[in-house]
Amino acid sequence: MDWKAFKTCLFEAAKSKLEELLSEGIEPLYAAAFFASYREQESVIGMPSLAANSMAMLDEDHPHRRASDDCFDGLKWNPVDWHWNWDVDEYGGEQLEAYETELETYANRGSVAMWDNAEKRFMMAVAQVASALRKHFAKDSRVAKDFVVYFQDEYGSADLARQSIPKALFFHHFPELDVTEQERQRIATLPITEQAVCYTQRLGSYEGIDCEEAEKWLIACGAAAIPALLDTLTQRNHAWKVAMILGLIGEADAKVIEALRQLVMKAKEPSTVSWSASALGYLGDFDWLLSLASSDKYAEHVVGGFCAPLRAFRNRGAKPVQLDYAPLERLIAAYPTMQREAEEELEPGSSYCIIGASDIPEALRGLSSPYAVIRRHAACVLDERAVGESIGVQAVKPIQEKLMALTQADSDESVRYLAELTLNSMKKWRLK
Repeated sequence: MDWKAFKTCLFEAAKSKLEELLSEGIEPLYAAAFFASYREQESVIGMPSLAANSMAMLDEDHPHRRASDDCFDGLKWNPVDWHWNWDVDEYGGEQLEAYETELETYANRGSVAMWDNAEKRFMMAVAQVASALRKHFAKDSRVAKDFVVYFQDEYGSADLARQSIPKALFFHHFPELDVTEQERQRIATLPITEQAVCYTQRLGSYEGIDCEEAEKWLIACGAAAIPALLDTLTQRNHAWKVAMILGLIGEADAKVIEALRQLVMKAKEPSTVSWSASALGYLGDFDWLLSLASSDKYAEHVVGGFCAPLRAFRNRGAKPVQLDYAPLERLIAAYPTMQREAEEELEPGSSYCIIGASDIPEALRGLSSPYAVIRRHAACVLDERAVGESIGVQAVKPIQEKLMALTQADSDESVRYLAELTLNSMKKWRLK
């Protein structure tokens, strides 16, 4: 892949389209942006669309916009809402489309890691072209004095745009992000326990340091955040979220376990009870959950707790959770009627956990479980190309043999089907 030639092609195509627009005598542009690059791991890397806008057209198209619409996440800075935008074939032509084909071939030439690296280089290249375009037009009287060009992507958010815009200019346009950054820096100077208090106070916020950022910080902080989180459990609106975070921190502290048990028993909000049970599942408190299984009031939440470590949400945890089917097998053996609820909780197509190489033996054992719900889960999670390519052909071969046996002899039709899907996927792996 000739990255330099690709960037030149993208730059010239975008420059030409912007020049064409500016030659029409429009009001000065305040921004241009690349956006809407569709990407799918081990498959597609789509060239971005191009957009531009002027304040005159923004006012005309959105006469009733609010002050919040001028923030980074508002319509002023969302290319989809702009007056002028072009798909790749409209501004890049056949040459840029040819690079899209070349890039996809390059990205899919080998392992998952190779695809991921190609995507990162592509993202960086587009951001660099955006920066070059801003510099090219910076002194052009047909654009605003604070004109910017950036790459807008739903996965990169402000951090990606910041790669294309000088720091002073970035905060000139987005002062709210400057305030937020200063607040982060202020909090970082505090003792860790006080930092945790500050972030728990942001769990209901949707501006500045928002709830999503606060959750990630608290989970990563780990044990030091637990006292502040336990104090926050008294706030009913946030109790479910705090329970979730306590589980994902992964510290089976006695006070944490007791607090979560109390929520399961006494909380009035179903979401709080459900997340508390799931958190106990992350923390391995299966004996206590099992003691509630005979109660109709708690049965649904007990199943959720036992299934939680097998679902995708565990991937957000601060500590890796080892794949272990034994607790769920124990629950179903003691309460056979709960197998139906477990099947609903772990329905194929729902979000399953991502396994690592160390989970392979348990996943392989799961293919022989007496319970179809576990065999289905194991057949699905074994379809993990990055893991398969890392362990090599000799380690993958017995998995393939076991899956083949399931496709031919398993009593459950869905197990046979899912095993065949995973086998077919493995044919595309590059095993060494």
